[in-house]
Amino acid sequence: MSAAMRALWTVVVALAIGCSTPIQHGLDETAANEVLTALERGGIEASKARDESNGEVFVISVPKVHTLRALQLLQSLGLPRGRRSGFGEIYKQASLVPTPTEERARYLEALAGEIERTLETVDGVVAARVHLVLPEPDPLAVDGKPRVAAQAAVLLKARPAPAALREAEVQKLVAGSVAGLLPEAVAVVVTPATEAPSLRTPALASVGPLQVDRGSRKLLVGILLGGLAIIAMLAALLLIAARRLAALERRERERS
Repeated sequence: MSAAMRALWTVVVALAIGCSTPIQHGLDETAANEVLTALERGGIEASKARDESNGEVFVISVPKVHTLRALQLLQSLGLPRGRRSGFGEIYKQASLVPTPTEERARYLEALAGEIERTLETVDGVVAARVHLVLPEPDPLAVDGKPRVAAQAAVLLKARPAPAALREAEVQKLVAGSVAGLLPEAVAVVVTPATEAPSLRTPALASVGPLQVDRGSRKLLVGILLGGLAIIAMLAALLLIAARRLAALERRERERS
């Protein structure tokens, strides 16, 4: 193969690899880095860039041929994680005249968000949801017993892992975060997370002297045929121009 053809192959491959598509938008830097790391560990090349419409958030892109596998991998890992509103976020903007009911609801939301953040840091936990019921005191009770006891419900989406939390450990962790809550009053439900897609090396197909991903073969062949058509057109135009130039030179010699 000539040097020119080898150069053309190189350009075609570069163009095919450069075709990427964004799969996540509007991520803060922490979430973007988490997604980028997960994709790289999964064997999928990814890039992070600032969103052109909003420079404060980021966009994650992957090669077009790996879009489906990247989305499946992120789904199995529960990424990007939903924003958890803890005390810092809930009480960042204080209400002008908060009612007791509103203040109680804000406190419950903030406390549940903090517990969810803690649970999601455990290896194997993809997502966590926590619902809390705080004790309601009974003013008429002589023994000080609450009218409604503290309760909690925890839903975990987790992957099978040796380091995964046991039910008793979840109950202990949640009960230790809420005043008056007993471990046995914490209901824990664990659902399996979606399995990650196979990370085996994709099958390769031959295109001339190159080995490429089967998903990108059609795109590569299309780009190559388009490049060859352009080269053929330019060669034809060059030949026509050379013939016209030769004819003009011949006429000039005949006149002289």
